[in-house]
Amino acid sequence: MAQTPLRLVHASDLHLERPPFGLNKVPPALRDVFVEAPYQAAEQVFETALSEGADALILAGDVVDVARAGPPSIVFLIEQFSRLADRGIPVFWAGGSIDPPHGWPPSATLPENVHLFPVGHVEDFELRRKGRVVARVQGTSAGQSRVAEAAQFHRDPKGLFTVGVAYGTDALPGREGDRVHYMALGGRHQRGTVDCEPGTAHYSGTPQGRGPREIGPHGCTLVQIDETGHTKNQFIATDTVRWIEETVEITASTRSEELEKRLEASLEKLQARHRGIELLICWRVFGVGPLVHRLRAGGLADEIVERLRRTYGERSPAAYTATIESDSPLSVPAEWYDEQTVIGDLLREFDQFEKDESLSLELARFLPAGMENDPLAGIAKVNSRDMRNCLLQSALKLGVDLIDIPVDEALDQQQEEVA
Repeated sequence: MAQTPLRLVHASDLHLERPPFGLNKVPPALRDVFVEAPYQAAEQVFETALSEGADALILAGDVVDVARAGPPSIVFLIEQFSRLADRGIPVFWAGGSIDPPHGWPPSATLPENVHLFPVGHVEDFELRRKGRVVARVQGTSAGQSRVAEAAQFHRDPKGLFTVGVAYGTDALPGREGDRVHYMALGGRHQRGTVDCEPGTAHYSGTPQGRGPREIGPHGCTLVQIDETGHTKNQFIATDTVRWIEETVEITASTRSEELEKRLEASLEKLQARHRGIELLICWRVFGVGPLVHRLRAGGLADEIVERLRRTYGERSPAAYTATIESDSPLSVPAEWYDEQTVIGDLLREFDQFEKDESLSLELARFLPAGMENDPLAGIAKVNSRDMRNCLLQSALKLGVDLIDIPVDEALDQQQEEVA
């Protein structure tokens, strides 16, 4: 049978109770921005459903933890649901790990256009347009296992386009969309399509990235179904605060002033590319040369961060530098390892620790007296090879930086020797 064209908006993981995080100190100019970010992103989801003339809004879990977000979140959602109700747009809501159906307060009556799926079994609804059934929507809210039984979903026997809604299913990877035409999934903050044939299974991701691991634009998905039943997903950005990770390469001759100018030029381009968005930038510097061991917390990195924040972080919208880090290994002349100097002794000592893993790093002995059994004492335990290597590299860079002469002075000295 011919399919009536449809437009659906699929969103999940609104997390109204959770503002962005990841800065060691939120500047005063961004405090209100952080608090409002989840609500503004969520409002853009509802605005998308209205502006795109959606046939329905699909919410696939983790909309709000009411106990943490409080009454403002309840008022906000009822207002937004009512906006859709005024335009005849239904909402199909499958609860996730933080928003089970029983978590919504009984005293806060949801508008009649909101269909909150039950826990434990799939409920089936008819999606109507002008009184005519144009699709079916099946869904279930997450129980203790957090995933739904895929076998409970099934396509309409008469061929109507069927949408499934769940906070994940127990289907095998690549089979998540086999039971319906489009499976709207939630519970992952990064968007992605995990199944394409015979049905589509898609995670819309969160409308607002929270921390430095959730980089790039975030939003919702506009699902367009044509006359043949084919689906086309279109990403719609809704975030107002955006984490960005940028990489910069340096060489042995790169000076600190040159690096800073390159970062400034990149910040200008980032703001032009992400217009109207508050940006939080994590810089990753890699390469060789003396700057590698200078770019550390408490050293040159902090100085550059502070200057960039004063120039770009106080703008509106801001381009706020969160961190500058260099993961490149220490870069010093090989002959330093043979020198009978303090740096030579330091390099040889660390070289032994890196080559011989049996040499223990007993950091607990540096803890203040009485802290041996304190929960914080866990930070003094080296539990893996990666942690050990990272600790040794960081400590070595710190030692060389404290002993060595300033970068620019070193470069000037090298140029004089060449001349």
